[in-house]
Amino acid sequence: MNQADTLWTPSREQVLTTNAWAFLHWLEATRGMALADWAGLHGFSAADPVGFRAALAAFAGLPEGPSRVTRHAGEREALVLRGTDGSRRAISRDELAVDPVGLSKLGLPSDITTAVTRLWPRASLTRALADLLLHQDIRPDDRILVAANPSWPALAALLEGATIILDAGRPDRLMASVAEEQASVLIAPAAWLADLSFQRSMNRPDLRALRSIVITGGPLAPEARIRVSTWIKPNLMLLARAGETIWGNPLEPVRVRPSPSPALFAPVRTS
Repeated sequence: MNQADTLWTPSREQVLTTNAWAFLHWLEATRGMALADWAGLHGFSAADPVGFRAALAAFAGLPEGPSRVTRHAGEREALVLRGTDGSRRAISRDELAVDPVGLSKLGLPSDITTAVTRLWPRASLTRALADLLLHQDIRPDDRILVAANPSWPALAALLEGATIILDAGRPDRLMASVAEEQASVLIAPAAWLADLSFQRSMNRPDLRALRSIVITGGPLAPEARIRVSTWIKPNLMLLARAGETIWGNPLEPVRVRPSPSPALFAPVRTS
């Protein structure tokens, strides 16, 4: 790959602390499977989805049967709702950990209430965690800001102890919201990121906590990816997904022109 096509290369230490790297070595230690890289992970998920699902469930500590996504308790924020009017509502882990009847009284949007009160089949949770843990590299202390996207499967990150911030605000306020929430991961539509007009450097929002952007709907044009790296933050992991196709992964450098590849569980392409 041409060096000029590289926007950012994570350090070896950063790669070694990813969930994907940990899973690769966990597979070797517990299953005797020596997979070298992301392509190896995808190959395993496509060739043996049942085995991959079982391994990932064990790695993530999922129970055998169906379970809710709100398995962590405490006073820390679990869910934050940001409205179009600038309002902010925070819900703690204790509030989300109550029984489904009590939770339905919180007045949450119906799709969120359904997602956090239902018992999810193990297969549904492992498919969501394949994206969240391995591709997006979500960690327990992450604050994930989800802009203009469905709440599921991001809400499955509650299983890992992350905080989910659902932002219904305006595109031009996106980075300000990221700064205000000290979000470490941003999930946003390609159109929002491509059309952002950035402020002068002296007025840029504080994005020190932000380490990753997950672009939905495609990877952005090369010029837009360069602009994101230049004006938002240079040392960002830029990931993208559209349907069953992904661009980028946490084990490899961030490219100006990333190559598309199948998502985990998607069939291996023959052409």
